Amino acid sequence: MNTAPLHSPLHALLIDRPLRDIFWLYGVLPSNLLWAASLAVYFSAAPLASVLLMFSLLLAYTVWIICEIWHCSGNVKNPLHGDIARLLTAAWAINTLLLVAFLLLQRLG
Repeated sequence: MNTAPLHSPLHALLIDRPLRDIFWLYGVLPSNLLWAASLAVYFSAAPLASVLLMFSLLLAYTVWIICEIWHCSGNVKNPLHGDIARLLTAAWAINTLLLVAFLLLQRLG
């Protein structure tokens, strides 16, 4: 019987750090910086390809940070903190997806 844990090919991209580091240093700060850069490109009347590139980077980063938060949310003293981090990250991801979609629709319209 094989008892080895199952890993996805992307498992190597995950970082094993305390949740507080992942949430604040890898999640909140870079996400806000990516949003600022994406909006700067969007409002500078840059070509659509540049806007799509920035939004693609933002969405890819959002997917990665969700996986990272889920991966590290178990290494906290209080399990409620891990659940809160997951909930906040999921809400941030939904917000990011909706804003990107509506901004692109506005740009294309």
